[in-house]
Amino acid sequence: MSEMLTGSNPRRFGRFLAAVLACLLGGFSAAAAKPLVVCDDVSDPTSLNPLRVFSDKGHNIIQQIFDGLVHFDSEGRIEPALAVSWEQRDPLTMRFHLREGVRFHDGEPFNAESVRFTLERLLDPASNFPGWGFISTIDRVVVVDPQTVDIVTRIPDSLLLRRLAGFVFIMPPEAYAKDGFEAHPIGTGPYRFARWTKGKEIELKPNPEYWERGDSAPEEVTFRFVPVEKQLDLLLLGELDLVTELPGTATLPVSRNPDTHVVKKAAFYTLTTTFNNSRSALKDARVRQAMNYAINKEELIRYDLMGNGLVIAGLSMPGEIGHNPDLKPYEYDPGKARKLLAEAGVPLPLKLRTLTRAQGERTARIIAKQLQAVGIELDVYGVTTDADAIRDMSQKNLDIGIASLPDVMGHIFFLQSIVLYSKSPFSLQADPEYDRRLEAMVTELDEEKHERMAKDLDRYVHEQAMSLFTYQRIRTYGLSRGVDFVPSTTGRLYLHRVKMTAKPSNP
Repeated sequence: MSEMLTGSNPRRFGRFLAAVLACLLGGFSAAAAKPLVVCDDVSDPTSLNPLRVFSDKGHNIIQQIFDGLVHFDSEGRIEPALAVSWEQRDPLTMRFHLREGVRFHDGEPFNAESVRFTLERLLDPASNFPGWGFISTIDRVVVVDPQTVDIVTRIPDSLLLRRLAGFVFIMPPEAYAKDGFEAHPIGTGPYRFARWTKGKEIELKPNPEYWERGDSAPEEVTFRFVPVEKQLDLLLLGELDLVTELPGTATLPVSRNPDTHVVKKAAFYTLTTTFNNSRSALKDARVRQAMNYAINKEELIRYDLMGNGLVIAGLSMPGEIGHNPDLKPYEYDPGKARKLLAEAGVPLPLKLRTLTRAQGERTARIIAKQLQAVGIELDVYGVTTDADAIRDMSQKNLDIGIASLPDVMGHIFFLQSIVLYSKSPFSLQADPEYDRRLEAMVTELDEEKHERMAKDLDRYVHEQAMSLFTYQRIRTYGLSRGVDFVPSTTGRLYLHRVKMTAKPSNP
């Protein structure tokens, strides 16, 4: 057969091959021939400049355009990116060896000077980088040679790699100095910025020189901004390929549709609460413990997440560094809650005021109803946004702040430091013992000692009931058939790792 097709009659073989290809292409269409259309948010980001962005949704877009020195794998572990290796030179100095041959999208070479330029811009107070507090342990950057750079910290910092993976995207010094960078960002990432249609979408084209590009990766990526109530219909119609915030109520129609499917993964994502312990009742740990006993976590998961959650004992989740697996969740026990309130001498009803992010208003109202059953009246008086949260929380004229947040560092430090550390602009608390423990943990470079201190800190937070402990969210994604997507526990989107497989076309 092979001789007949390839040897004796080349023209016949050519016609045969053409017929086979026509047949195949008539019944199948390569998914990579069209862009991957993603809906990750309902509205545009504030900017695509890494100096201006400090939000989960904004980072998901800019990390397609930019790279960091290191980043996370799908399970939240550190892996190489623009740095191929690193070592701790002394307690304050970490040396990074950079990937060779990398260029920015405009041809400008990536090197140690790019790293120095980026970090100095991020750390400059005049830049007003909103994530400054998470990288402020960095003191200076020393260029050793074009492919080697030292990052020197002010204190021993066991979290440096995780800070870099979570918040630092490398920018080109020459291109940044020119006009137009804000409108046309340039990085080293897997996709190049192409077009931003405000109020509708951001289009990205492939970077053919990317160092980690897979053969079956999406050829193009489009981030489309769609109201929540329209996302499901557009996914089912094939106008969206990936919806990252699929409601639990939508999983059944997506699963039943032959052209779509559902992917779920437990993420580092939970409900965070900060108590104003300068106000009388919440100073007493028994009151905070009573509130935890009053929360029916299973019911909260059922009605708030449509079942897509796991009960947890604290603010930490399995897989995070520092998570203490020995802790047991506060059980649902309204009787014990009332007893603790009585022991604390709290007159009922206890009236408390709370502020929540817009995305968490439903959750806050479910919690308010549960607390009411034990004599605590939670007034959800305010709803804020990411942009206004620091301003609204700084007023400190409330008792409780509630928000659902992802952990983008894969370490208990991130969420705890935001809502429990007294120096955080989002925290209403002041607990000197907690602050001391947190700071000591950060400066401990020995991995075994560091993790032991982190687990002890996790236990302290649990026993002192420094927050409301509820659930770990199982994130639910809706996808087109032919899109093979592995979610990350941190919630970040690594779209160049998506595999676009062939799928039957409509007859």
